[in-house]
Amino acid sequence: MNEIKGISCEVKNCIYHDKSDRCNAGHIVVGNSSATKTTETKCETFECCDDCCCE
Repeated sequence: MNEIKGISCEVKNCIYHDKSDRCNAGHIVVGNSSATKTTETKCETFECCDDCCCE
């Protein structure tokens, strides 16, 4: 996996998260093209890690 420099990630149940709070996806997609607030955006690259209990 490749770290994305300048992107920090606190989503510990994502397969791309590392222990230094970095994203190792190589690239990310941030969604909701019609967002008007930060709460309306989301990382669409997120994938639940194998040992996590995601829904």
